[in-house]
Amino acid sequence: MRVSTPLSERSTTAPKRTYQKAKRADDEGRTRQRIVDAAEYLHGTLGPARTTVSAVAERAGVTRATVYRHFANEESLFLACSRQWLSRQHLPEPDAWATIEDPVERLHTGLLDIYHFYRRGEQMLTHIHRDANVVPAVVVAARRAREELWLDTLLVHRPSRRKSVRAAVAHATAFTTWQSLCGAQGLPHKSAVELMVGMVEHISR
Repeated sequence: MRVSTPLSERSTTAPKRTYQKAKRADDEGRTRQRIVDAAEYLHGTLGPARTTVSAVAERAGVTRATVYRHFANEESLFLACSRQWLSRQHLPEPDAWATIEDPVERLHTGLLDIYHFYRRGEQMLTHIHRDANVVPAVVVAARRAREELWLDTLLVHRPSRRKSVRAAVAHATAFTTWQSLCGAQGLPHKSAVELMVGMVEHISR
């Protein structure tokens, strides 16, 4: 014979189970966040090539098995780390440059925007470029798509779309160019931008 659970007992059991499930999900969410934070920190200090799952687990205060429970492989962890880092950055805004009709002013504004982004993200970007051979292809593709959008936007309204002009603007927007001018040579952003704008304008004649 089936014995039903008293109503009073059922009314207390259901909320308790719901609370336990919610708490477990909350704990899992916090654990996942610690893992992503640890990976982001290590990528920005050691670089992707020197970041191991064991190091991520140690910094996050979890086991390797826990890391793999949340992320099936290192690529999925890298993607989560990349998305989080980008969400915390003030990214260049090509839509704003697109409203500028004058090509020289547009290039000047765009390069300043890009160079400020490079300055703010210098440590992480330096490691990412150095360790490009271990960066997942999907992350590299997303970066290249952003850079192509910058380039295409800066080339609008230019009197010439010759290959040399595109190459000059591409060179001006490159992280390595900013590293050389503002890092190694110590130029202020304004001076570096004026130098690059002058180069592009000379080639555009």
